[in-house]
Amino acid sequence: MTNTETPTLEAALSAWEEQLAAVERHATAALRSARRLRKAAQEGTVTTFPAATAALRQDADRLTAAVDGVAEAPPIEAADAFSDGRYLSELAAAAREAGVMLMQREGRITAYPVVLRLEARTQAVRIGRKLERRIRPTVLVAELKKLQERPNRFNARAFLDRLLKAYSILAPSWQPAQKGDGPLIALTDLHEVLTLWPQAAVDYPLEEFLCDMLRLNRLPESRTGKGQRFELGGSTGTKGAKRLAAFDETGAQHDFYAIRFITD
Repeated sequence: MTNTETPTLEAALSAWEEQLAAVERHATAALRSARRLRKAAQEGTVTTFPAATAALRQDADRLTAAVDGVAEAPPIEAADAFSDGRYLSELAAAAREAGVMLMQREGRITAYPVVLRLEARTQAVRIGRKLERRIRPTVLVAELKKLQERPNRFNARAFLDRLLKAYSILAPSWQPAQKGDGPLIALTDLHEVLTLWPQAAVDYPLEEFLCDMLRLNRLPESRTGKGQRFELGGSTGTKGAKRLAAFDETGAQHDFYAIRFITD
């Protein structure tokens, strides 16, 4: 029975890469023969001309045949693979093989500390705010692994300052300049305030907000620029607080509900 199953993107690119490697080998051989013939012309070793010319023609013919075999790229339908889930399945498999935790939830893809978005129209993957056109699964996973291993550059103070502005809108009776605890405010409400403008919601989706919350949770001693500290609270402390789940690089789940600011 003939196997008509569409090869994976990785398999198609790997096979084409091998063919292109053969083209490189033939090109190297042809270049070597051309240089040998040029040297013969420089030195005037006329007795070697026939053999050197024949070798160059032979290598050139082999190169031409190899180029003809790879003249067209394999038929890769990346947009369709993005839309029907095939690409995501392949990417997840490559991630597991490389030990990179890829979480899929509610149409969002997270590889802490970044959020991934598949963009079928441009046939690219957006990693955080960067548009990545290198979509070969093993290559993309290697880039994600580098991001996970890179030292943390998270600016907790700047993030807290941004949160405090939204928090002050939702807790108008609390004055940051006065000592004491502010009320617990649901993180879902804070994110809604942070993304009131439509483009802001696109640029800063909930999953990316949760990655930032996970970073912040790892820096419990952080303070705002004016000295307020923060405290994360449970669901029982805030009416209507919705549980938000974030997944770290090991796949462990961290639940977040609400936050309060405290002025000492």
